Amino acid sequence: MRRTAWLMLVLVLPAAAGAEDTPKTYRSDHAVVSYTGIGENWAKAVAGVVEAGRSAAIEQFGLDMPDTVSVSVTADRRQSPRLFTDGQDRIYLTLRSERDLRRPRYSRIYNLYGLCHELGHMAMYRVIRERGWMTTAAAEGWAHFLGSRLVDAVYAKAGEAAWPDRYDYRADGLQRLKRQLAARPGEIPRGAGQWMKLGEIIGDAAFAKLFKAWAEAKVDPQDPAAALRRALLATAEDPRLAAWWNKTEAIFVLRRPRSGFAARTLKPGDLAAGALRLARDDGKPAGKNSFAGGGHGVRFEVQGGDWYLAAVAIHGARYGRPRPPQEDFHVWLCDADFKEIADFPLPYSKFPRGASRWVTIPVTPTQVPPKFILCVGFNPTGTKGVYVSRDAEGSGQSVTGLPGRGVRGFSAGDWLIRAELYLPKTADALKAQP
Repeated sequence: MRRTAWLMLVLVLPAAAGAEDTPKTYRSDHAVVSYTGIGENWAKAVAGVVEAGRSAAIEQFGLDMPDTVSVSVTADRRQSPRLFTDGQDRIYLTLRSERDLRRPRYSRIYNLYGLCHELGHMAMYRVIRERGWMTTAAAEGWAHFLGSRLVDAVYAKAGEAAWPDRYDYRADGLQRLKRQLAARPGEIPRGAGQWMKLGEIIGDAAFAKLFKAWAEAKVDPQDPAAALRRALLATAEDPRLAAWWNKTEAIFVLRRPRSGFAARTLKPGDLAAGALRLARDDGKPAGKNSFAGGGHGVRFEVQGGDWYLAAVAIHGARYGRPRPPQEDFHVWLCDADFKEIADFPLPYSKFPRGASRWVTIPVTPTQVPPKFILCVGFNPTGTKGVYVSRDAEGSGQSVTGLPGRGVRGFSAGDWLIRAELYLPKTADALKAQP
């Protein structure tokens, strides 16, 4: 029978507890578990696993971990099992009932491993905030590798007593990863295997140094490998690192092909008066979405002039914590094949929290081809992101995806994303030319 292995980040907010099931809280030194629908013994076990896994990540690997990890556990028969993290200090676990917490043999869910897997994401995401160059094999493979190692560390500290339904959960740790690698590994185990090989070269404690070096590297989205390679080789003088990178680069690094359209840019003062505003939506919000690992795009066409994109209007609202995250979101101008023409990184603070509204964002005036796509990406999690509004009926011109990662049609409506275009002053026949 198939077992659920917590490997993929899923962006679904936990269901709210009913009035008859008020959340309770269990606290340990470095973990806080808010829980509904499960007993205190299970909440204590969750806190213990998180506490032990966090300590191992710090003491054995030297990784940056939060002082306190907050875990929300909700058991609701209307829900499906889901697990995700905000990448900073929070983990969300939704179950159908307490029975889903039993050992994998009965529940077919790797809950204990899953908690350690999410700690792995925290260890990376807290340091490497711009991860557009990472493939799934790199990001999820790391969480699979470290999560497997942390499972073993939890067992070494607490043994079978760590989980109320006692079992030898070392079978869910490095043993399982090695079995996967000995068979025909998929994308994520294959990535985890590369992280394991790197650990054999540099040692556990050197991962923190590598993450810091990659976070500080000046990475070109079109060709990120060169900067990443330099940063890696600078962490240690070991010839094996170059050989490891030569085998790993194609697995870990996502190149974002650049468009063949060589766009020019202008200063705002070089634009003629009178904006051309393009829209596919009907202006009536009927829903909203936030996609983990994806973006929102709209196809546009413009004819009869040398047009420059100068602003993008987006109907949406930021969700999550009151203070905007420090990272940027991105607006991409792409050609009709979804290849990047220009990338505009912008602060999250552009979007207020609360009710959705139109937000108009100026960008460097950039020439557009006759057919182009505007895409916005927020790298969202359960506690940060922007809900982008859509209307009720799609025109067939809205898409989801990210440049370089494929594009998919979106049929549930049109995104309320609009383009504001201008002609250059030299194209204004009604003005005297200099």
